[in-house]
Amino acid sequence: MTRVRRRIPKFDAKLKRDAKRALTRAADWLVRNQVTDAWPFWDANRGRFPYHVLIDPKKRAKRPRMWSTCWKTSRAVQGILSAYAVTGKKAYLDAAERGLDYVATLQVFDPGIEPFHGAFREDSPQGTHLAYRDGMEAVQAFINAYLLTKNDRWLRHATAGTDYVLRIWQSDLFPPDYIRPLTGGAKLKIAPGMAWCFWAAPLIFAQLAAITGQRKYVTRGAAPMMDAAINRYILPSGALGLRDEDATETHHLGHTGPLKNVLSNDDGVGEAMLCTWAMTGKKKYLDAALGMADFWVEVDVIPERLAAFASIALFLADVYRLTRDRKYLPAIDRFTRMTLDLQCLDRGDPEIYGGFIGEDMAKTYDRRTVPTDWVDLRITSYAMIALGKIAADRSKEWGGAYSCFGW
Repeated sequence: MTRVRRRIPKFDAKLKRDAKRALTRAADWLVRNQVTDAWPFWDANRGRFPYHVLIDPKKRAKRPRMWSTCWKTSRAVQGILSAYAVTGKKAYLDAAERGLDYVATLQVFDPGIEPFHGAFREDSPQGTHLAYRDGMEAVQAFINAYLLTKNDRWLRHATAGTDYVLRIWQSDLFPPDYIRPLTGGAKLKIAPGMAWCFWAAPLIFAQLAAITGQRKYVTRGAAPMMDAAINRYILPSGALGLRDEDATETHHLGHTGPLKNVLSNDDGVGEAMLCTWAMTGKKKYLDAALGMADFWVEVDVIPERLAAFASIALFLADVYRLTRDRKYLPAIDRFTRMTLDLQCLDRGDPEIYGGFIGEDMAKTYDRRTVPTDWVDLRITSYAMIALGKIAADRSKEWGGAYSCFGW
């Protein structure tokens, strides 16, 4: 199998209208606040977006502006490409390509470190370390740009990045801590509780296999990797989560009640299951994904982490399009509307208007703040991907970002 064909589902008409309006507001926020340059004022940050923005303008003025890293730029590109797929607005495609130009400067091709070619520096072109999961985000951004533009440049970057992800998965470095190839390579591995998000890799393996026809990405990558993920990270409830012995502290993890040890923001692992099923036809991968989806239908608890709302919504939207089972609709509606409620609607402040509120790592950046003190690029990007699915009227408008459709 290489492509899943299902008609666009019918969502509530008002929800669709609200989703499209919110999607365009967010895309306009990205365009308005992206770093650009023009002669004679060159800027090496060209293409980056605000990493996050304090809502209080007085507090904001006291902090230096923080620009998006590799993964945040890449996920924002996926979000704005979702807006482009729905609206066709060229300004959105232009912004996405500026973002990709920046991410391309982070890809590693230095002579002498060939085993790490195709990887991405996490923070800046001068950064010293590579982050395995964050590089996958860059690959998916390039794949989605290729799907919409057929520009071979983006496919070349995606292929080099995917080949690197596959090499590390098959090597004794897996699961890697930060890799510093210029100063000693990778000597440390990280605990399974911190590596769970690496199992989103079958998402890019499956998409690239479908595009290129290279089955190695399925036989050596997606299938064995997803087998390992299901064995280790699916809880008896069907949810994606961590065993007690693996439950390392992470901002994705629940700690009490029905969400104890549940990874409420699955970072794409559920979509990776759907994509592995799409490329293999093996029911065990679909069953695992549906078990995750059913958990969110049945549990009557709101996740603590605000980014989880859109993460769950975008996953359930794919599941509903695939199954047409109406039991998923109430949860899709609930999590989408909770996402919409997070959009900043202060028209008087162009630095935040249209972005989505919620920095799940607020205390990391300023211990005096809480998540709702920030407009954040991560949650905005997730929201745009989810809203793009809800707003789509035709198959071509349903982008390939975090999806088993669109490719």
